Amino acid sequence: MDSWDDLRYFRAVAESGSLNGARKKLGVNHSTVFRRIRGLEEKLGVRLFERRDARYHLTGAGEALMVRAEQVAQAIDEVDRLILGGDQTLEGSVRITCPDGFAYLELPPLLAEFRTMYPGIEVELLASSDDYNLSRMEADIALRATSAPPEHLVGRELRTVHWYLYGSHRQRSLPDAPLCVTDFVGQPFIGPERSLLRLAPMQWLEKNAPDLHIVARANTLMGMAALVRAGVGLALLPQDVAPDLVPLGEFERRFESPLWLLTHPDLRSNARVQACSRFLVEKLSR
Repeated sequence: MDSWDDLRYFRAVAESGSLNGARKKLGVNHSTVFRRIRGLEEKLGVRLFERRDARYHLTGAGEALMVRAEQVAQAIDEVDRLILGGDQTLEGSVRITCPDGFAYLELPPLLAEFRTMYPGIEVELLASSDDYNLSRMEADIALRATSAPPEHLVGRELRTVHWYLYGSHRQRSLPDAPLCVTDFVGQPFIGPERSLLRLAPMQWLEKNAPDLHIVARANTLMGMAALVRAGVGLALLPQDVAPDLVPLGEFERRFESPLWLLTHPDLRSNARVQACSRFLVEKLSR
């Protein structure tokens, strides 16, 4: 094998299960991914993937190579973090991943203030419902609403985010709080798309209210809030993504999400990451 690039393309296809997913992850075109995978299989003289149901599945040889590829990737990531972790300059980039509500509403004015304090630091804001992998250096700092932060990361809890039932002014016929599931079974409801089911309140909703009248779904909390604002239906949302909406009520069971600021321990000595982390802790802690 000539280069780490071969394994990067291989891992991207294996993890996404498609050429299109690998293309998006690597920032290249579809034909490039296809050509690199085909070339790698020719070099090794084995088939690494089988295509079934429009998906790419690892063969036995592919699974064996994936084990080795993960070992190589971890070693490279460790070296990269070691180098980056010792960087004491206040110039360069810091990548922050956070839920879309924070990215669109709360962080922009804070990051504008941060930029006046540290003009040499370029902030990359990664708004997503998915968790970027800090061990793979997909991001430097993560803001995550979770009651169980990963043990291999370091950080601190900033505050508690409360969840409420929201609706537009046309949907205020529910009884006073506290609410139970039967109070809104007949109401039009906005549900979570599959990617949001990793959130505990959404899991509870799907499990305990299977007969809800779901009229729309969204794959982001901001998207759900926008549908509520338009009068499409009710939604269970954290307070931070809908500051302009008035909660209709709180459930008998209260939902709370601790907000954490997390980073990888190898980056604790990086001057840019530390400056940004201290700033966000000061501004977001309540």
